[in-house]
Amino acid sequence: MIATMVFAVVLMVVTIGILQVARVYYKGVTETNTQNTARFIIDTIAQTIQFSGGNVTTTPSSPLAGTDYAFCIGNRQFSYRLGWQVENGLNPTQNQTWHALVQNTTAGCSSSSAAQNLSNQTISGRDLIGRHMRLSNLVVQNLGANQYRVTVRVVFGDNDLLSNPTTATSTCQNVTAGTQFCAVSELSTVVLKRVE
Repeated sequence: MIATMVFAVVLMVVTIGILQVARVYYKGVTETNTQNTARFIIDTIAQTIQFSGGNVTTTPSSPLAGTDYAFCIGNRQFSYRLGWQVENGLNPTQNQTWHALVQNTTAGCSSSSAAQNLSNQTISGRDLIGRHMRLSNLVVQNLGANQYRVTVRVVFGDNDLLSNPTTATSTCQNVTAGTQFCAVSELSTVVLKRVE
């Protein structure tokens, strides 16, 4: 009887240890994927500003969550929707969409070019945000003298894991359960346009 009790306690301690290791592993994977996505977006926009030539239109100063916006860099258009989670494998529900940031080529792209409807399953161009992620903030700001500030904030997680999920200040809640499936990555850079 005592041996069975000792074995049960040891087995319970080992099980708790394995669950904790798995939680830490998935948290690392989630954070890495979120950071890589934010880095990819900021690199794509920065390189397009540096080398594509043409006019650069900036993002609106007070964008609304759930509204489709677009900005142009030369003949490249970036259509985006802030605050909504990408769920491209299912039928999107409340605060979910098929796409959150799409880059495509549009001849004669300008500030008056309409954004793509990101609620549609079919779009033209390349999707830059992965499933379960959302674009929380995107700013392209003209600093003058061919310099632009680009700020990107990507959030991974479902609404129940986030505080203010549809805002630019969306963060992971300070809870224990489910934190391995929540991450935030914000990056900013200043870019010098090299090609006119």
